[in-house]
Amino acid sequence: IFLSLRKHLGGVNLSHFPFTGNGPSGICLSYLLSGYTPYLDPMAVHPNPILYQLNCGVKIDLEFLCEGLEGRSGNPVAVLFDTLLHPNADLGFEFPSVLQWRMEKKHHIPHLILGKATPGGAWHAMEGSMLTISLGVWMELPGVNYKDLTSGKRRYVIWRITDGSFQ
Repeated sequence: IFLSLRKHLGGVNLSHFPFTGNGPSGICLSYLLSGYTPYLDPMAVHPNPILYQLNCGVKIDLEFLCEGLEGRSGNPVAVLFDTLLHPNADLGFEFPSVLQWRMEKKHHIPHLILGKATPGGAWHAMEGSMLTISLGVWMELPGVNYKDLTSGKRRYVIWRITDGSFQ
């Protein structure tokens, strides 16, 4: 694969590029590496009173903030991210995200995404009954509305690597 990539990228030294997979976490990381930066929406009201204080200009220690949240992950940063992206989703609510995404080219980090199959990783290997473990909106990626994806508005893969060559 590396020789094929070098050939198509004009001999660029690939050791200077971070790699991500094409599963859900890799796609989310790619979005952030592309320069999209999350900001709290100044008009949003989060149902959690501690998180609401973030928008009120009150300084709060992020470690304290992460420890005070509950969620499906053991990673406190992941719980904070989920809580900001989908407030109270674990309780069955569909509150809008309190995050705004802005493209900031100065934060762009060139990177490569490698995967053996179509984007989505493990999602494609799961049977339909397994996919009901998570609500559809919980599988939403930053800046991509899940309802738009499921209604036929899809982005298409430009390049796909199979057997070490671009197609």
